[in-house]
Amino acid sequence: MATVAAHAFLSPGWIRAVKQIRDELDAAARETGFGVRANVTIVDAPFEVPVVLGHLDTNSGTLILDEGHLSDADFDIEMPYSLAFEIFVERDPAAVVPVLLGGQVKLTGDSSKILLLADFILPADESAESAEGLGLAAREAVEQIDAITLRSET
Repeated sequence: MATVAAHAFLSPGWIRAVKQIRDELDAAARETGFGVRANVTIVDAPFEVPVVLGHLDTNSGTLILDEGHLSDADFDIEMPYSLAFEIFVERDPAAVVPVLLGGQVKLTGDSSKILLLADFILPADESAESAEGLGLAAREAVEQIDAITLRSET
């Protein structure tokens, strides 16, 4: 089994590794079953450039994570790095509702679409697989991203 290099969440190396995973997976492995376009701004990141701009796009039916913002996103979300790490890396379900209701994030646009991303945020439960949720192949993509992500903040 090959050793996989792990990178700090949202670091330049992590972003390159995620793009490589995306490019190596076939389209079926990125199918999501829902359409949403979101701009994500992470502030206070522990890198040379402390603001990370990215986007998530599933409108084509596949998961696309990339750098930069979209001009026609459904919503924009901004949060501190430590909170993004807690939600997206540690996937703490208890952290999601306070984040959405507690004013820890700036959310503009069609905020109802953020609920569609719950399958990405919450831990995978393969026994609860459904046609409306994240497919098994897309879960594989998430697992590969997890494998290249350091489990502690930098």
